[in-house]
Amino acid sequence: MGSNWVMASTEASTGPATSLADDAAGGERRLGLGRPLSDRLPRPWLFPLLVFAATWVLIVATWETSNAIYHDPQSWTFYFIFKDAVHYLAIAQQGYPARLVFPPKAVPHGYPPFELVNRPSAWSSVLAAPAPPPAPYPYLPAFFPGLPVLVWLVHWVTGGSFLIGALVTSILCGAAASLLVWLLAGKICDRSVADRAVVLFCLFPGAMTFGMLYSEPLAIAIAAATLLAMLDRRWVLAGLLGAVGTFERPTLIVLSGVLGIGALVAIRTRREWRSLAAAPLSLAGVVAFFLYLGTRYHDLKFWFRTEKHGWNQKIDFGKHTFQLLTWQAGKATTENEFYTALLDIMFVVAVVGVIFMIRSRLPWELTLFTVLTVLACIVSNAQSTKPRFVWSAFGLFIGFAAVKLPRYVFWPLAVASAGLLIFLIGWWPHHYVGPAP
Repeated sequence: MGSNWVMASTEASTGPATSLADDAAGGERRLGLGRPLSDRLPRPWLFPLLVFAATWVLIVATWETSNAIYHDPQSWTFYFIFKDAVHYLAIAQQGYPARLVFPPKAVPHGYPPFELVNRPSAWSSVLAAPAPPPAPYPYLPAFFPGLPVLVWLVHWVTGGSFLIGALVTSILCGAAASLLVWLLAGKICDRSVADRAVVLFCLFPGAMTFGMLYSEPLAIAIAAATLLAMLDRRWVLAGLLGAVGTFERPTLIVLSGVLGIGALVAIRTRREWRSLAAAPLSLAGVVAFFLYLGTRYHDLKFWFRTEKHGWNQKIDFGKHTFQLLTWQAGKATTENEFYTALLDIMFVVAVVGVIFMIRSRLPWELTLFTVLTVLACIVSNAQSTKPRFVWSAFGLFIGFAAVKLPRYVFWPLAVASAGLLIFLIGWWPHHYVGPAP
């Protein structure tokens, strides 16, 4: 009798579950979602890598088209080693200078003149010559060492060329970011959501940094890996990954906050005392870097001085962002109006993405990381909602994918995003407007 009761209970519980699954599948078909694209491949994880590869093809095609439009026979290095990329590569080759002297007056936006940074002699010496550049950039310590260290390691594997090492590093970081965002989305939702999320992620305007030696792709890969380890309750691993993150990019300090709150939740709900190690471990990266700068330049606050002197970086609690949203910032020029409109669009995308995340009830760890990353942009006068900063809050794309927009909405949205990506890749380097979007 007991066994009959168990069998009856199992059948009763299986029936409604199957029915619910069928209803869900039917709902997805009605929305036009269909079978996940990754399921049609020999290995599902190939899908994010193929999407990333297609984005790189798009980037290279845009470079060539841009050169044709502007009748400018620029090498691909003009786009790849551009603005901040010059400094990352200089650090990889030469390290941080033994002595730096700030100029008597800070250059607007913390950058030397545009021609100085991008003329061939400025970066060809960094790429090829063993001798250091004539004048070390006084704000090099503003750039965290994680990416340059990786370039330095990879350049040995690629035959000693820093340029090839930088290119291989950039491609590997972009591929890792795409794969890990896809894995994270698949873990917390399903493969259909993961496929859509990685398409939006790779076609977002901020993905222009796939084709530039910038720190965002590596930072995203580290952050996604940290959140995956946290969701698996592998606290020590999450803390170590967080340490790599805070060594690579200052904005990843938000991981320490997420890990700290996660530890409180874990202790309260599951008595996981080992979770207390994660947040302190994650701070090891930034502490090590600041101690290095303090020892090298005899000032523990040297990084903060660099930020203030070079970029006038400060927390203004959203004042600058509000001025952008209300069109009160910058001179009334066509380029500034375009730049302001771009930042306003990114702000709207960020807000809608967070709303979609909350509506879809995504894990609080991902939502908190995303919100903190967006807030870090909003409250800083020197960051704002630039595409590459909003892109770093990659949970937004999982939020857009999780609401399962119909096909006739999703694909036009993806195409529009790709169009803006193409425009920024081809237009911005030839029409310089402030730092990289």
